[in-house]
Amino acid sequence: MDRRSFMGATGTVAAGLLGGATATTGAQSGTLEEIEILTDEYGVSHVYADDVYSLSYGNGYVQARDRLFQMDALRLVGRGESARWLGPAQLPSDIEVRRDLYSREEINRQWEDASETTKEALRGFADGVNRRMVELAAQGELPGEFAALGRAPEPWKPEDSIAFINYAIGFFGVNGGSHLSSARTLAEMFDNFDTEAEAWDAYGDLNRVVVPEDHYGSVGEHEVDGTDERALDYDEVSDGQLAAIRAAKDAVPWGLDDQDVTVPDGVTEGLREARGMLEGFRFGSNAIIVDDEHSAHDKPILGAGPQMGLFKPPIPYEIGLHGAGFDVVGMGVVAAPALVIGRTPEIAWTVTTSGDEMIDTIAVELDEDDRHRYRWDGEWHEMSTEQVTHYTSPVGGVAQGETDPGSYDVVRQEVARVEQEGTSMPVIAWNPEENIAYCQRPTTRMEELEGAFMWAEVGRSNSIDEFESYLSEFPFGFNFHVVSDDEIAFFRTGKLPERRGDADPRLPKPPAEHDWGGFDVGTNVGASVRNPDRGYVVNWNNAPAAGWRESSTEQQWGTVHRVDVMARLVEEALDRTGGELTRQDVADIVEDCGVEHPYAPRSVPAMVDAVQPGHVDGQLKAMGEELQKWADIDYSFRPGSDGTYDNGGMAIWEETRKELQELVFRDELGEQTPTLNYDPTAIDGQGGGDPHAADHGATVNEDVTLVDAIDDDTEHDWFDVLDGDNRASHKKQRDAVIRKAMQRAAATLEERYDSDDPSDWLLENRQIEFSPLGASNPDRLPMSNRSSYQQSVVIGEGLEHSGSVLPPSNSGHQNAAELVATQAGEEPDRLTDQLDVYANFDYKPHPVTREQVEERAVESETIRAQGHEAADTVRPASDLAIKLLSVPGGGLRAVRDVATQAGWSFDGLLDDVEEGPSGATLDDQASTAADGDETESDASSTDLL
Repeated sequence: MDRRSFMGATGTVAAGLLGGATATTGAQSGTLEEIEILTDEYGVSHVYADDVYSLSYGNGYVQARDRLFQMDALRLVGRGESARWLGPAQLPSDIEVRRDLYSREEINRQWEDASETTKEALRGFADGVNRRMVELAAQGELPGEFAALGRAPEPWKPEDSIAFINYAIGFFGVNGGSHLSSARTLAEMFDNFDTEAEAWDAYGDLNRVVVPEDHYGSVGEHEVDGTDERALDYDEVSDGQLAAIRAAKDAVPWGLDDQDVTVPDGVTEGLREARGMLEGFRFGSNAIIVDDEHSAHDKPILGAGPQMGLFKPPIPYEIGLHGAGFDVVGMGVVAAPALVIGRTPEIAWTVTTSGDEMIDTIAVELDEDDRHRYRWDGEWHEMSTEQVTHYTSPVGGVAQGETDPGSYDVVRQEVARVEQEGTSMPVIAWNPEENIAYCQRPTTRMEELEGAFMWAEVGRSNSIDEFESYLSEFPFGFNFHVVSDDEIAFFRTGKLPERRGDADPRLPKPPAEHDWGGFDVGTNVGASVRNPDRGYVVNWNNAPAAGWRESSTEQQWGTVHRVDVMARLVEEALDRTGGELTRQDVADIVEDCGVEHPYAPRSVPAMVDAVQPGHVDGQLKAMGEELQKWADIDYSFRPGSDGTYDNGGMAIWEETRKELQELVFRDELGEQTPTLNYDPTAIDGQGGGDPHAADHGATVNEDVTLVDAIDDDTEHDWFDVLDGDNRASHKKQRDAVIRKAMQRAAATLEERYDSDDPSDWLLENRQIEFSPLGASNPDRLPMSNRSSYQQSVVIGEGLEHSGSVLPPSNSGHQNAAELVATQAGEEPDRLTDQLDVYANFDYKPHPVTREQVEERAVESETIRAQGHEAADTVRPASDLAIKLLSVPGGGLRAVRDVATQAGWSFDGLLDDVEEGPSGATLDDQASTAADGDETESDASSTDLL
């Protein structure tokens, strides 16, 4: 058998690509307009072209230059085909995508139904990607990860962009859908309380329907519409909804029966969360906009940005697009041709996720003799079904501990849908004993592509009026924060149903109680405000105002929220400056709120109070003193110079908070008691991890009820108060529980630090980590709760008043030789050239005008938009586990080690696999797996969409 060089696949791929057809695709043909590309020292390019096709062509060209391997991985994720290449850790993601999003046929239909302008943008983008792919292959410069994987990059198709657009906006712009998760919590409480009615009342402390009065709203209550929805009393709930709640406790995933495959609870419950290599990817965010009356510049100010996880390279991509009505610079999402956040010469905007409820979960009765028959409105109907086969890479299996690496693991999934109400609803779970299945109805099915290009149009805006007009029918759930020369605006968007059924809206409901009377859409959902009364807006995924409709997510918008720290810092800055903030003031607020704990201020005072002198002495008293030291520095987690935080307060709070979680909630919530994680680098792989600050502010969902219970503001006596109407009695019991938690925490900390002195309990500086999406090395920085892409802008004030930063870099490209050097510790500087800027809470210049761009450019290139279609030559020869893509210590070293474990011969790092343990090459193994009984939708991943 002929041997191939492990890295020599680059040459093979190049020959195949160049040997294929290069015919122009799309409506354009021949030689088109020139495209000028100016690139600055940070690898940020500005594309100048005269039409949409050419502008998108240039965008695709430079994205492929910087992110080709990442783009390839993301389209596999968007298509639900990533486990085939990236290993079994991707299975939950693929199962979720194929169930909740779209088949290839549906993606094709989205393409066919797209407007001609959308098609021109997608065609141009695909042609630009393929043009650059051909050039890289010809030059031997394809990303080295392709060689490591043995994967020939497929030609890029418009449908590939659509697949990842569906994933990015369909998962993270469609909020809510936590009904089954909520029902499982309540069903557990039904078992743990004396009566269901008592449990129901207590559950109201965890999950409201109306945002409470003391929740911080981004605008005034009088500036938004309220809600008519409400939580029901227990005796108002129908027998059908109660049956759906009880059955939720033992619900299992639909369509994975009798197979040795486990998926996270969030997949079973229909929670739209990134998994596998994209664990931690989401669209949370914070934002500050200040009007001209509160600005020292006499111009509005914008700061902050989206929190989308910390990856290397990042999911955002920074670029400037100039022409065809666009004159915009900012960030888009890799694999798509448009910008989502940025600025023009006249306006700037940033975006946060709304969190509004855009999904209903419906519980249907099943025929006890045929689970595919369900009852709807008193009549029986048949589900539509599709069989999907998932394969996982053999090398990836070894990395995950599989004992039989020589064959593909096969998982078969039945995707079932309830076809009612003019839409298709995926079945997510069922209880086979009770014959109840749960399906989900989102408000936006098949609207992702059209919505994405509504969003793209805002880059043409010359005023806030135009900006609002482009989003007037935008159906996805976001908050847009916009500044112009003389005004600011807060636009909340989405597609919110008018719910008219009789069920409790927090929980699954039977079909008879599900009724949508219409929708509020776009900027007309009832919370869009121009020039709000406060003169500024801060938002950190909080509710717009009290009285707004809560989502079904437990403890989301309560009396404590991470936005509180940002709001406090803005008010303090306004007082300090006499009401005139500078751009630097706003940047300082962004910095400070990233390193100050938002929730500890609401629980630490009770801990200190519980161990005041007179109540205790000795160690507990000393613990209270350390907590007070932390409070005196505003609960900061700025890193200490010696590698530890400056006092023991943060370590004491972490451990005490964990103990309180058990003491206060375990009896009532049982197995549904949330687990707390304060280490951002310890992402749990179950959809619950957050790389920004973990439970130090990334989400609020575990602290709301505890804070309310501390304040004696709950329906249920979570501290086991004997007389709930007697505050002194409550405080006595509360303090006793807190002291018990602190004693338990002390035992843990004594052992950890080998000291009984709380001043020695100095927590090591927490770290955040940029996880590799490719064969790069992970980078760590001191923990901060910050944006993945940050802006700082004063409109019309020149280049010195416009900054951005995209850590660790805008580029993720490594050729084969660089990839080998990276494994030896010699990583290309281009992969981290913005990391120090970010670490120092600084910004790089953010040019937008032609003059500013030319001032910063260090490279100029002119190309002509000629379509290129790269040939799809061979099925790739070998697979590499997700370990290469996201696990620290991955890369070529992992390829060698994992393949050696699998029994394949490696004479040296660059030698290819000759044959597998069974004597078959990986080509043969892959072909054997592909010859299985797949449906049409299960075609090889090298087939074109």
